[in-house]
Amino acid sequence: MENTQAAPIDVAYPESSSLHLKLSVGGCRLKVAPGSAAWVTGAYYDPSGVLPHRIEREGGMVKITQEYRSADWLNLLGGVTPRFDLALGAAKPYALTLEVGASECSFDLGGLPLSRLLIKQGAGKVGFDFSAPNSEAMSLLSLDSGAVGMEMKNLANANFAEMSVNGGAASYKFDFGGSLQRDGHVRITTGMASVEIIVPATTAAKITTESVLGGVNVGDGFTKKEGAFWTEAALAGKTPVLTIHANVTMGALHLHAI
Repeated sequence: MENTQAAPIDVAYPESSSLHLKLSVGGCRLKVAPGSAAWVTGAYYDPSGVLPHRIEREGGMVKITQEYRSADWLNLLGGVTPRFDLALGAAKPYALTLEVGASECSFDLGGLPLSRLLIKQGAGKVGFDFSAPNSEAMSLLSLDSGAVGMEMKNLANANFAEMSVNGGAASYKFDFGGSLQRDGHVRITTGMASVEIIVPATTAAKITTESVLGGVNVGDGFTKKEGAFWTEAALAGKTPVLTIHANVTMGALHLHAI
């Protein structure tokens, strides 16, 4: 019999000056949105009854995972899919690590005070939205992914200093909309992928590209200068400045200023 009952999740902030939340899940649906006062609230649904969740605490680290029971793995072949619905708090700054397998994921991280964001995505379909500005200065946004379809929106709101992307055979859409609060540096390296980069025309941005056995399609709104594609705002000397370097091997790169 399927287990349709939700397992509640309610995690308070640990008494630590260095907080780190880690979500490590396999095949499932994962939805994350901004929450209220608690650090993590929500529920886990496991219709199969063979993949219970686990919460581990150690100092300022909290890890939420699924327990894989190999003997019961065949029970998942009936088409039932576990699901996390989580809300993350914004009362204290913290680092966030996401390790996700072949899953369908939706993340709204708007307004969350993230000091560091590390993403490791195996396969699946993933959407990120920074729907509101991050009040915390994020030192690094790192993305390592495999065969995924990924869209990231309002990336300027993430308030990162550095962003690093390493991807395989995938489809990526990076939209740097939002409010750029300080200079940001982005390096994108992909193989056999389609990469779309969108920046607002009002954002000062400089984009350099490398394409091996692929093509680069540059839309309106850019001017070639000093080996890079500049937006009108960058040509006018506006600050802060978003600097992007994109290296695509055996794929297609599309640039848009809107």
